[in-house]
Amino acid sequence: NEENYLFQKIARALIGTNNIDNGGYISGQFLSTFLDQKTGGGCRLNPLSDLEKAEAIVVLGADHNHSLPVVSYYLKRAAKQGTPLIVVDPRETELVSFATSWLRINPRADLELLNALAALLHEKNAYDSEFIDRNAEGFSIFTYGLSSLDVDKVSRVSGLAGERLNATVELLKGKRIAFVVGHGILQQRYGIHTMGAILNLSLMTGSLGTEGGGVYVLARENNQAGAMDMGAVPNLLPGRMPLDENAARKTWEKNWKVKISPDPGLNMSRIIEAAESGQLKALYIMGENPLRSLPQPERVKAAIEKLEFVVVQDILNNEVVKLADVALPGAAASEKSGSFTNMEGRIQHFSPVVPPPGKAKPDWEILDLLATRLGAAEPYGAVEKIREEIRRLVPPYAQMNGGGQSWLNASSPMAAFQIDGAEEMISFSPVVSTVDEKNDADYPFQAIMGSLRFHLGSGTRTIASGRIRDFDLNGEVAICATDAEQLKLKDGDTVQIESRWGAIKRKRGCSNRVGPGQLFVPLAVNANDAMNLIDLSDMADPKSTGWKTCAVKLKK
Repeated sequence: NEENYLFQKIARALIGTNNIDNGGYISGQFLSTFLDQKTGGGCRLNPLSDLEKAEAIVVLGADHNHSLPVVSYYLKRAAKQGTPLIVVDPRETELVSFATSWLRINPRADLELLNALAALLHEKNAYDSEFIDRNAEGFSIFTYGLSSLDVDKVSRVSGLAGERLNATVELLKGKRIAFVVGHGILQQRYGIHTMGAILNLSLMTGSLGTEGGGVYVLARENNQAGAMDMGAVPNLLPGRMPLDENAARKTWEKNWKVKISPDPGLNMSRIIEAAESGQLKALYIMGENPLRSLPQPERVKAAIEKLEFVVVQDILNNEVVKLADVALPGAAASEKSGSFTNMEGRIQHFSPVVPPPGKAKPDWEILDLLATRLGAAEPYGAVEKIREEIRRLVPPYAQMNGGGQSWLNASSPMAAFQIDGAEEMISFSPVVSTVDEKNDADYPFQAIMGSLRFHLGSGTRTIASGRIRDFDLNGEVAICATDAEQLKLKDGDTVQIESRWGAIKRKRGCSNRVGPGQLFVPLAVNANDAMNLIDLSDMADPKSTGWKTCAVKLKK
């Protein structure tokens, strides 16, 4: 947290740019532009233990056994205690064996499924009218949109028979529901509309803000929530204060004694596009490897090479360091002091157990030295001084201490959302349907990109582990037996996977966990080459195809 705060402060107060982003930019972008505006930002701060208090749980877009094992523990425990657990996923994940119902939808059909469930709940008068009248607005417009849905067509698009949809509605009727949402939703095309559909269901069932109920948006990257709280995003100041709100901006102008532009900065994909076009001249990369984490890595590399000046600050001599004009060796978490904020709002502090190797320094110390040379009034000199400034200026972190753990201030707007007594009504989102979209006949398969529990993120750090390398993971692509037989593929054969943006080669592994017309491509392995298959375009762009699935064709 301390380093994220100082990094964005240098950008805004000393360099004068809002072009700042972090490795959790996808979730941050959705939360800041959608959920935070609609619900006060609290959807991510439900304690995970509350999942056991929910009356029903719906899991969408996540394979927790691999991406977030700690969440899977709570989900399994709730299911064992009798809570109805509905898993929505094209793949047969490990959580399916604990599920009351597995809705094996076609890839990217989540939006249509959610709309259909809302329409059927409304048709059966299975909604909480008292809760809606007290807390929400726009219900009549929302239900008018639902009336235009063709549930039979939704069944065909989603791959679920009408009987399955009705059975799911019977499971959900009259219950306070926990919606557990992963990157499979946030990184798919129409993800923001799908989040709207989830919020609609949470409102109409009276689930939002109830104990155990509501929306749990899961942060896949460590300190993803903390980086956003510290303002390390293009459109928010520390404390998640909107950059374009005059009062919020003037508060931070007074705090830092500078003028801050009201124009939101560029997110990570826009930064690469600006470098491509020559609009951007320099880039400072700290603890991120865009050559592995971003789509179209060759395009990203070419864009970075066009820059006049590149600084890379990292703990590893990775691919992007080789493009740097200046490389600054940072310290790992075990070699410095600081804090992380987890997705429950728990602030976890840590202290060094070994000194940094060689010339490496804690990242806050490097930034402090840099800030002094850029004209800062005086150096902080200690991480506690940065922490004290955060406590003083970011109200939700007022209880932040220097050891052990603490929690975000429960009275702050970022704390767990309590809908009753909210000053503003929450609006239902408009009904958006994609049932009439045509599949690309030239690319008949749907590739699903996903994580394995062996690797973190894009694999930049975990691939450096000898123990993980000993597992000899080759990233075999999962193809169902029916498709393999038609393509005359045997287990272990090499297959070329080609999309409109690039191609990769992987060995074929036999799997009954994916259905016909689908394949699963593990991330992080083979230099994370799976990112060649998807488009770099901004996820907020209506033309974006998403970063989680894409249309592909296969060749032996």
